[in-house]
Amino acid sequence: MPRNPRVILMVALLLLGGTLIGCSDEAVDPLAADPLADNSPSVDNYDLMDFSLPYGGLTTSDEAEAFGDGSLQLMMLAEDEELVDDPLADDPAISERPVFTFLKLRWGMLSGPEDSLRVNDGHCEVTDWTGELHTDRGLVVVRRMVAFEQPADHVIFPRLDEKTVAFVSHTSCGSDGLVIQIIERPIDPDAEGYIPNILHINLAGYQGEFEVGQLAALDLLIEVDEQGNQIQLTGFKISDLNICPKGFLSGRFGRIPGQGDAEEMGVDERPGEHLGNIAGTWTNLTGRIEGFLRGGYGLDQTGNRVFFGKYIDRQGRFRGMLVGTWELAAEERDLAAFSGHWVSASGNAEGRLGGRAYSVEGSSGGFFAGRWATLCDDEAVGEIR
Repeated sequence: MPRNPRVILMVALLLLGGTLIGCSDEAVDPLAADPLADNSPSVDNYDLMDFSLPYGGLTTSDEAEAFGDGSLQLMMLAEDEELVDDPLADDPAISERPVFTFLKLRWGMLSGPEDSLRVNDGHCEVTDWTGELHTDRGLVVVRRMVAFEQPADHVIFPRLDEKTVAFVSHTSCGSDGLVIQIIERPIDPDAEGYIPNILHINLAGYQGEFEVGQLAALDLLIEVDEQGNQIQLTGFKISDLNICPKGFLSGRFGRIPGQGDAEEMGVDERPGEHLGNIAGTWTNLTGRIEGFLRGGYGLDQTGNRVFFGKYIDRQGRFRGMLVGTWELAAEERDLAAFSGHWVSASGNAEGRLGGRAYSVEGSSGGFFAGRWATLCDDEAVGEIR
């Protein structure tokens, strides 16, 4: 598969830091090293959180850029090449269509935040995902490509029409993805003769249809084939882009060795224990990274499932303390979902966040995807689980 500047950046980080978990097709055994290990010292110790303390003992201190995590730094360095200059983004009709639906799609071997956690042996067959997606009405704007190996993989321009996005995509041990924006005029769904707008996804090896009006509640992972290829969709629907900040979360989780996986004791029988770590990106609706999050999940002294973390901006400056609850995967000992909020340094509630988590076979963890929204937007907050 052709290599792009992201691979060059990854090699540079490997030479400088030595502990990067990369986005190329080379395998990294997540059991051989801590997938959440730091590349530089953090002010707070995320491996020794105390779940009997508020926020797990984390402080409101600033941190190193991206918490010193090479794979997260790489994602920020790769942003410019992933941004798509879609001419439809400047279409004057956008101002006349105030209903916006954002959708983040990923396909391939999904394993971490844009594949920073590798769990295979590095010898995957190439899968062709080349195809198109379109809606029955409205505009579809491409905001960002995610991990495309350009120029071989690319969005096709000029566009066939304003409702259709065609692209060339091939993956082996990694994944590709898109962030799209669907723009519609408001239509009353209770009106006589109303017909739902449908998003049609037609890829080599997968076809699916989704009602655009239901994408806001979508946190979906679809198994595609026996090789382990999957498709993930996370949506967000709003009526006004300019009310309040909001966007997507994505990242990885990893169980602490020896915690949460003992056969003789269930997860819920370990009060006060720190069971696993989380780390990931905090992006706006177009996929641009606004900051990073890091923390842990476990049980408080009374046995409640809780998570704590810290949200920092692109420069490492403190932006919020995360707190919430998590759900246990059925018949497993892993994170399945999470829901919570973040507060400012003064303790004021700022917004809601939540999402779903997915275990990766053969690893000591997996990945998560979700949404965040500030409290000043009731509509967006209401879409978060």
